[in-house]
Formats: sequence, structure tokens, C-alpha cells
Amino acid sequence: MTNIILTYKTEILIVQALITNILLKNIKRDKGDTMPSTKSEPVKSLKLDLRNFRTVPQPNEIHAINAIISTNPDWFWALMESILEDGYHPTENIIVLKNNNELIVKEGNRRIAALKLILRHVKNVDIPDDIADKIKLVESSWTITNSNVPCVVYSPSEAQIVDKLVSLTHAKGEKAGRDKWNAVAKARYGRDQKGVAEFGLDILEKYLVDGKNLTSQQSERWAGDYPLTVLNEAIQKLAPAMNIQVKELSQQYPVKNKRVLDKVLYDIGMIWSSKNGHPVKLHLPT
Repeated sequence: MTNIILTYKTEILIVQALITNILLKNIKRDKGDTMPSTKSEPVKSLKLDLRNFRTVPQPNEIHAINAIISTNPDWFWALMESILEDGYHPTENIIVLKNNNELIVKEGNRRIAALKLILRHVKNVDIPDDIADKIKLVESSWTITNSNVPCVVYSPSEAQIVDKLVSLTHAKGEKAGRDKWNAVAKARYGRDQKGVAEFGLDILEKYLVDGKNLTSQQSERWAGDYPLTVLNEAIQKLAPAMNIQVKELSQQYPVKNKRVLDKVLYDIGMIWSSKNGHPVKLHLPT
């Protein structure tokens, strides 16, 4: 009998595939729903989700990839190096939603983003020199092997099933190697898909567009990684001091109270960045 020795990474990928298959079988379907098709799709034909919950809506794939990288650069570059060294593991299905004849990636955006950069389907994205050098050395055999990836393709009528699958995978902190959603992504999912009030997130997203005291790099990073719990605590304390409800504070910004909120938002973001994601304690004026 041949002994098969699995590396830790291979075990993790197999567990990921098993979890995905279990979720696919256990998500409740309505009568008349068709089963998704499983097929190998060209990476070039897959479209990144420009409304990925990890960040704000993006205009194109270049902006989407930069936003994905900015939320967790170390994780992304490590993933890219792993794919360069070992190729894309065939047990890892990409979850795809077919929409207007486009194949939109709903689960696996970072893996597809990494492949698009390696295969040079997307350019004009800054890549660390050591990884760029490895990409230059990619052989044609690697390119041929990794130009297609296994996908589970859902029809437009199954959009709700896809959303449920994605939330089960990420919003609840799924293990097995996936980088779970942070507070911003969870809040964005809750607001956009479940109608949960997220006043701190609403203020943050308006600040990222209208704020004048932050750089474009800070805006890109904070769109996907920001201590929302601290911001929510801050506006809960600020609103009564201004004789206003939190909901009204959120709705009226940036027309009213812009100077105060801009400073609070900037200070929270800067403290968060300087502490590299460690808990932030903000002392507000009483």
C-alpha cells in the first residue's frame, strides 16, 4: 500500500473543500431551484466582485485589487507567493454568480485577484519586487496548468443562496485557512443584506468620500480595515453631548458637525494604524 503524506497546507485545503461541500448541501433551497453547475472556468473570464463586503464599491478590477490588498497586505502577498510556489489547488472551488452573462466571483476574490496578477490579466498594480521577480520566472507549463480554476456557478435566481453561503463561510469566522471578515465587512454585510442599522459605518463611508484631512491611501485602507466598535462608542457619546440622536448625527453628516466628526474619525484611524490593529482607547472631551 502506498503511503500518502499530506502537508499541513494540503490538509487545510482539503478541509476547506469539505466545508464548502457541506455548506452547499445544507443550505435550504426553494422548490424549483436548479442545482449549481461545477466546471473549470478560465481565470480571464471571471470578474472580481466590485461590491465585495470587505471594502467600499469599486469602479474596476484594478481598484478592487488594490482595495483587497490594502485590507491585509501581508496575508495577500503570502497567498500570492504560495500560489506561485505550489500552483492553485484544485480542491478549492470558486463560488461564482452568473449575472448578465458575466461570471462574478462571490467567494474567492483574493485567490482570483492573485491569479490575475500572476497571469498578467490585470496590470498597473504595485507588486513587491521579490514577488514581481518570481512572476517573471513563471514557466509556460505553470501558466497552462493554472489558467483555469474549478468553479461552482450559480444562476441569477440563486443569488440569495450565494449570499447565504458567503456569510456562512466568512461572517461567522469560518476556520480552515480563510481570513475571516473583520468588523467593517461584517457591518457592511449586515447593513446591505439584512437591513441592520450601521450608523458608524454610514458615517465612515461618507467620511472616506468627503473628508479632506486624509490621504487616498488612508481612505483605501480604512474602507476595509477600521475599528468600527471604537467609532460606534465615540458617536454614542458625542450624540447626547450635541443634543441629537445617533441616527440623526449619521444622517446629517457631512452637512452638519463635519469638523468635529472628521477629527474624531481621523484620530481613531491614525491611532488604529499606529498600533497596527491593536485595541484603541479614545479619550473624548466631556
